[in-house]
Amino acid sequence: MRSGPTLLFHCGTGSTLTAPVHGFLDTTMAELDGLLESGQRALDLAVTCVSRLEESGFFNAGRGAVSQADGVVRRDVGAMDGGTLKALGLSQVRGIPKMARLVAALLGQSDHVHLSGQMVERWAERHGWFLEARAEKEDPTFLWDARSGQAGEGTVGCVVRDSKGNLAAVTSTGGIGRMWPGRIGDSPIVGGGFYADNEVGAISMTGIGEAILKVGGGSALLFLLGNVCEGEKDRVVSDFLDRIKSRFLGVAGFVGIDRGGQPFAAHSSERMVHGIVRKDFRQVREVGAGFFPVEPS
Repeated sequence: MRSGPTLLFHCGTGSTLTAPVHGFLDTTMAELDGLLESGQRALDLAVTCVSRLEESGFFNAGRGAVSQADGVVRRDVGAMDGGTLKALGLSQVRGIPKMARLVAALLGQSDHVHLSGQMVERWAERHGWFLEARAEKEDPTFLWDARSGQAGEGTVGCVVRDSKGNLAAVTSTGGIGRMWPGRIGDSPIVGGGFYADNEVGAISMTGIGEAILKVGGGSALLFLLGNVCEGEKDRVVSDFLDRIKSRFLGVAGFVGIDRGGQPFAAHSSERMVHGIVRKDFRQVREVGAGFFPVEPS
C-alpha cells in the first residue's frame, strides 16, 4: 500500500450518508484533494476539513451542535500537530461554532494542553471573534436531533499525513444527547479523542466518550498498533472495540494513520460515514460495524 499524503475524516458513530450529506461531502473532498496536492501542512488540512464539517450543520459539531440539558450549546474540540507535538483541547465553549478554527488560533499560545469555558470565550472576544447569544436556543434547521439515534452520533474528526510525512488530528463535537450541563467527553482530551505524533501515528475518535476515556483513549490504540505486525492489526483493533463494548458498555469508532503512513478505520456502531482523500483517489461511504480497508489494494 502507498504511504503518500493522506486525509481521512469521519462523521461520527451512527452517521448516515443521505443524499444531501453525500453531495456536500463530494464537494468538500474535491476541495481537500486540491489542498492536499498543493502541499499544505497536515494541521492546516485537518483544521480545514473539520471546519467544513462544522459549518455544514449536518453533524453534532459546529453549527449542528446539540444543546446540553439546560438548553445551552457548549462545544468541545481538540487538535494536535504530530511534528511539533503541540496539542490543545477546548471544552464547554459557548457562542463559537467555528471551534476547529478557534483551537488552531490558540494552539501554541501557551504550554497548557486544555482550556475551558469563560477563559476561552473571553480570549476569543479580545481577539475579534464574534460570539453568538449566550443563551442559545435549539434551531431545528441546524441542530442535530439527538432523539433520532444513539447518543454520541455526529462527532466529526480528521487525521492527515502531509507531503512531508507530518501527521495531525482534529476532533470536534457538541457532546451527547441529554447530557448534564458541564459534561466533557473524550473529544477535547489529548490522547482521548485525538492524538498525533509522527513517531506513533494519528487518530480521531468518536462514540461514547465516557467509555473511550475508560479504555485509555485513542492514543492507547496507536501504541498497541505500533507493537504488532501488519497481520495482527485487525485483531488488535477488534479487541480494542470489543473491550470498549463489553467492559464499558459503549460504542466507538475512529479513523487513523499508523506510524508507517497507512490509513485505517473501524467502528462498533450500526453505521458510520467516513471518507478518504489520497492522490488519484477519493471515496466516501457509510459502512456497518467492523474493521475495514479505506482504499482499494
